[in-house]
Amino acid sequence: MKLYSDTSMIYEGMANSLFLVEGTADAVFNGYIRDKRMRIASSLRRKGVDVERFNIVSPATLDSGAVRELILRQHPMLDEGGLLQKMEEYGNSCKAQSRSRLMFIGDVGYNAEGCSEVKVFCEDDLGTTEVEFSFKMNAFLSGIAEYYAGERKNTMTLSGGIRYKFPDSYEQDALREQDNYECLCNDILAESICGCGNAEVSPIMFDDDFNISLPLYPNVSITLEPLPKALYILFLHHPEGIVLKDIQSYETELKRIYIQVSGRKNPTVINRMFRAITDPTENLLHQNLSIIRRSFISKLNYNIACNYIPAHGRTKAHNIPLESEYVILPEIA
Repeated sequence: MKLYSDTSMIYEGMANSLFLVEGTADAVFNGYIRDKRMRIASSLRRKGVDVERFNIVSPATLDSGAVRELILRQHPMLDEGGLLQKMEEYGNSCKAQSRSRLMFIGDVGYNAEGCSEVKVFCEDDLGTTEVEFSFKMNAFLSGIAEYYAGERKNTMTLSGGIRYKFPDSYEQDALREQDNYECLCNDILAESICGCGNAEVSPIMFDDDFNISLPLYPNVSITLEPLPKALYILFLHHPEGIVLKDIQSYETELKRIYIQVSGRKNPTVINRMFRAITDPTENLLHQNLSIIRRSFISKLNYNIACNYIPAHGRTKAHNIPLESEYVILPEIA
């Protein structure tokens, strides 16, 4: 069993998910796992490990459109010619992917430097007979359980069964986690099959109509409705960060941004909307922050997307990690 950390595969809702990445030469093993996946998940639960979902990922099921999206997520700077070449290379890599892999996406948390990381358990030496399958799979599951037994004292569990490690300054009003399994599956395939690498961080640019573009990634389109877009611009205006429970302090500024972004000026509608977004008993603020997150992680691998997403690290405030000189915004009247 291999244990490694890879921040490019951190996605909301992905912790404690078990994956079978099917290889073309392991049809018998693939069938064995498909028949026993409920038993495998139950076995882990009996050993004290929460299992959110068992996912089966087959490269053969990806059509050309899905492959195109996958390559763009991993290599957003490619032009059309480079993209077509990568698609061909990826197709050949899929055909050559003969060995199946069992993967367990474990703890999502922070390392000693305060950076996010995820623990990934992987086994790809699974044998050729049912006896070997059973023996090696049980050893794999036992290894995961032993790791969790040692880590349990240092973890805290949030709603949804997702385990995190947080620095002491963690604030309880963190965003609720949402599922992004399709994005995660794509990145697991990319890492497992074609070993895609990182890309350079692009500036983010807003034109006079507040349309969003990433100049280094011409094939990537980020679209947001006026309210989440105004909220996103507010965070860009405050690189020091915003404490979510203090969002009421920014209501006047946020309204001004929203009016200019949306072109709407009806005071009754705007006041009602912003009472909801600044009311701590409502969930509208969290919903819009989640929309912002999904708009980036659905288009970019996380190790790129995280530069553009409002999140909290070692402080109580949520901020966007992107350096201010990488942000190009029109004036807000």
